[in-house]
Amino acid sequence: MPSSARTLGCEMSASRTYQIRTYGCQMNMHDSERLAGLLEDAGYQRAPGGEPADVVVFNTCAVRENADNRLYGNLGHLLPVKQSRPGMQIAVGGCLAQKDRAGIAERAPWVDVVFGTHNIGSLPALLERARVQEAAQVEIAESLERFPSVLPARRESSYSAWVAISVGCNNTCTFCIVPSLRGREEDRRPGDVLAEVRALAEDGVIEVTLLGQNVNSYGVGFGDQLAFGKLLRACGGIDGLERVRFTSPHPRDFTDDVIAAMAETPNVMPQLHMPLQSGPTRCCGPCAAPTGARSTWPSWTGSGRPCPTRPSPPTSS
Repeated sequence: MPSSARTLGCEMSASRTYQIRTYGCQMNMHDSERLAGLLEDAGYQRAPGGEPADVVVFNTCAVRENADNRLYGNLGHLLPVKQSRPGMQIAVGGCLAQKDRAGIAERAPWVDVVFGTHNIGSLPALLERARVQEAAQVEIAESLERFPSVLPARRESSYSAWVAISVGCNNTCTFCIVPSLRGREEDRRPGDVLAEVRALAEDGVIEVTLLGQNVNSYGVGFGDQLAFGKLLRACGGIDGLERVRFTSPHPRDFTDDVIAAMAETPNVMPQLHMPLQSGPTRCCGPCAAPTGARSTWPSWTGSGRPCPTRPSPPTSS
């Protein structure tokens, strides 16, 4: 965006407030912190608690069964509020927006902006365009424009932070909508991830959670199948970083080197968030889900071998 346009946009939004409502997974929480950072960079201010905002952003989820009903119910509640507040804008982003696209503005014509999972950086420009043209703006990208982690952020916590290491998933499980909404897996380079973690630690953050739709397959994009274990060990060498967590791992890709890295790196927490499916192997097969008991249980338990002795984690001074 040209500097003159950015300056004009900031002047127009200088006295406007925003509110972000986040539904769904930790990746959505990460993205919402980026949306907040983008809006504040554009001159918006966070609305005080309990007060109506000039811009309300819904960062949606499409995985939960009642996702549609929840979104449209909340949009319906906002209609009379918007009618009583000239200039108020409503934006819908996230996975449900990526799925329903223009259908959201057709079903709820009082929505001003619809944007997808791949172009969250476009939100300030779309809001300004909708205001100037007095028409809903629907913009859905088919692939990732830029990694969300390069965008400005307004973190919700001073001591804990989300760090995305990948987005998307290469699995094709029939029951899962994530690959069609987040795309195929794209990995950040390890140096970029570690630079972000170091900067966070220097800023006083003592806990990071590494995020990805399938963190254990990290490295497939640049040809290193051991990249995730290496990344965990590298995080162990960052001064001031006391706790490292990650989510979500896929049981099939939980390899011995990751188990060893967890056991041998003091600040990697002995915690797993494992998205296991409940069902017999004969049901998982037709769903194209490699999650039968025989295919997953040995892999994520290290083929039955016990974990090495774990060193004591560091303590805060």
